[in-house]
Amino acid sequence: MTNFFTSGQVAKRLRISISTLKRWLEEPELKISNHRNYNGWRLFTEEDLEVLKEFKRKMRKSGKRFNDTTLLPIVISGGKKMQEHQSR
Repeated sequence: MTNFFTSGQVAKRLRISISTLKRWLEEPELKISNHRNYNGWRLFTEEDLEVLKEFKRKMRKSGKRFNDTTLLPIVISGGKKMQEHQSR
């Protein structure tokens, strides 16, 4: 019998936020199954968890922590730019 994990359980095991997990799932190189329960919640298998662990290792090894659009300045009305917020 296959064990399934919710997004919250996977994020907790990987020590990442759910929003980071959702952003990673948009990566075309990740081959993650698309199982859902009767409520429509996404479910992950043990194999999916291993793929995500390897992806996290690869991201850390390459030093990449942000996607290309994360650090772009935001333009608000009046043409003023907001300060870029940098993570610690």
